[in-house]
Amino acid sequence: MRPITVLLGVHLLSTFLLGLVQAQSGVAEASIYQYQFVVAITYARQLHGNGVILSKRWILSSASTFYRYSFTEYTVAVGAEDYQNEATWYEVEHGYKHPKYIGSDYNIAVVLIRGSIEYSSRVQPIHLPASNPDGVAAATMLSFGGSDERQAHLRQVKLVLTTDQSCIDQQADFRAKQYIWDGVGYCALPEPDRTTNDLWHTATGAPIVADRVLYAVFAKHEAGDHRGQEVATRIWHFKDWITTTTDVSWDY
Repeated sequence: MRPITVLLGVHLLSTFLLGLVQAQSGVAEASIYQYQFVVAITYARQLHGNGVILSKRWILSSASTFYRYSFTEYTVAVGAEDYQNEATWYEVEHGYKHPKYIGSDYNIAVVLIRGSIEYSSRVQPIHLPASNPDGVAAATMLSFGGSDERQAHLRQVKLVLTTDQSCIDQQADFRAKQYIWDGVGYCALPEPDRTTNDLWHTATGAPIVADRVLYAVFAKHEAGDHRGQEVATRIWHFKDWITTTTDVSWDY
C-alpha cells in the first residue's frame, strides 16, 4: 500500500502547488459553461489565438492572431474547456482584418466560418456593449494556453481596463500611448500583486468581459519586464466596422 500512499501524496502536493502558483499569478481555470462564447483559433490544431462568438457564423478576434497564414488555413474550436479533446471544429471560409491594422494598431479582425455554429449550454454568442466606458474596474480575460502542461485549457485572469494617464505614461511605445489617447485601446492591467505572465504570450485575441459583455480583445504585450504595458483593443470604437463587415447587429 505504501507506493499508492506515496503517489497520492505526490498528487495532492502537485495539486496544492498548482493552486498556489495560480493564486500568486492570478491565473485560474475557467468553465466553458460560464464563458460559452470563447473559442480557440488554431493552425494544424495548434493554438494561434483566441476569439469570441458574435453569431452563428462570425467570430471576432485580433488581427495579429492571423499574422502568419491566410485566413482559410485556420480552424475555430468551439464549446471546449480543453480545445484539443472537447471542441467542435469549424474551418474558416474568409476573414477581414481592419484596413488600418499595422502591428498592434487597429488590432482587430472578424472571420466567417464554414457551416453554422449550433448553440448549446456550452456555446453561446457574446453580448456587445451598450455604452463606451473609459474604464472597466472588474474585467475578466479568457484565454486558452499558458506555459505549463495545461496549455490546451481555458484560463481566466482578472484585469482592470483603464485609460488613466498614469497607465498611459507606463507605455514605452508612443504608438501604444496614442492608441489609448485616441479611444481605440485600453491599458489592460492585472490586479495588484498579480503577474499574469503565464497567459500574456498566448492571449492574442482573448476576450475581455464584464457581466458577459465584451469590452475589449487583447492586442499587445511587451516582452520582458515591461509590466503595465499590455494593451487591449476597445470594441466600441469598431462598432460601425463590425456591423458593416458582418451581418451582426448591435441592438443592445
